[in-house]
Amino acid sequence: MKHIKLKKFILAPIALSVMAGTAMAKDVEKGWYIQGNAGQAKSYATQEELRNEVLALGDVGTISPNSQKRRGWRVDFGYRLDNNFSAAITYADLGLVELGTSTNSPMIREIETISGKALSIVGAYNYPFNDWVNAHIKGGFSSLDSRPNHTTMGRGITAGDNKDWVWGAGMSFDLTENMSLMFDWERYEFEHKVDLLTAGLRYTFGDVEQKKAAPAPVPVPPPAPVVKPEPVPAPAPAPKPSPVVEIKPLKVNVYFANNSSMLSAETKATLDNVGRKLADGNVDNVTVAGFASALGNAKYNQMLSDKRAKKVTEYIKNTWSIERAKISVSANGEKDAQGENNGKDRKVTVRVQFAKQQ
Repeated sequence: MKHIKLKKFILAPIALSVMAGTAMAKDVEKGWYIQGNAGQAKSYATQEELRNEVLALGDVGTISPNSQKRRGWRVDFGYRLDNNFSAAITYADLGLVELGTSTNSPMIREIETISGKALSIVGAYNYPFNDWVNAHIKGGFSSLDSRPNHTTMGRGITAGDNKDWVWGAGMSFDLTENMSLMFDWERYEFEHKVDLLTAGLRYTFGDVEQKKAAPAPVPVPPPAPVVKPEPVPAPAPAPKPSPVVEIKPLKVNVYFANNSSMLSAETKATLDNVGRKLADGNVDNVTVAGFASALGNAKYNQMLSDKRAKKVTEYIKNTWSIERAKISVSANGEKDAQGENNGKDRKVTVRVQFAKQQ
């Protein structure tokens, strides 16, 4: 069998990921994902173990596992429950094993299967070090679809213990919000143990939960020098102030589909209509508040209301002629929800406070 170079299988997904994008951003924390890995499989069957399996049937001399290390790959389809826990069904090809014997005895064909294709159900725990570097451990149960050993005397048998535990660990690096570079090591506890070391890419479907940026530290100015005040003449009588005219604030609601933070054409038209009526000089501040219905998990609804408010805020910043510093955002989750599936609860409220005029 052709000698396998692990570098090629690790560098290939890295190069592909660079073409897909290299923005370091927090990945999707919840949703379905697909993953493909390629790399190297390694068996731990010794010459003595293999020889003892067939010694009662005849002496085969020295047995040589010609491919303890060989090409392997794995495909996963899974679901991320949150940023820490996930579950998946995996399908792995553990490569093709070639065996040789110094005596060319046909008994070498009776050695039980060393490799094959493994179908597994695994659960994983992910630990994020920061917004783009993660470590994970995994464990589950695997079933081996045995592949006969290739020998110098022909095709071997497919017997063996084909069901056992699988476990492993790895690292991941989030390249974009949906794409991650994965490095995995796995141990398959079959009749003959097999390690699988791979690198690949994972794509997770869904929207990312953005974290609020920490406020920048406020610099403390040095104390001003003490200046002895000079005598000030008595002030002139203050003129009578003009009457203050207070303009009532403008309030508008925009609504969203269930489990969505996307802005509809109707929502954009409503915001555009309000924006055309405003001028930066007479706007004191704008508050944007997101809400969600009571349907589903409260923590997820809190995140969803935050995403809705941020989507509206970003659209206002890009289309309204007002200073961005005048805009504030809040997320209220299920607060004030009227029912589990009330469409009027899935909204963002925009309140425009006008400056007082004299």
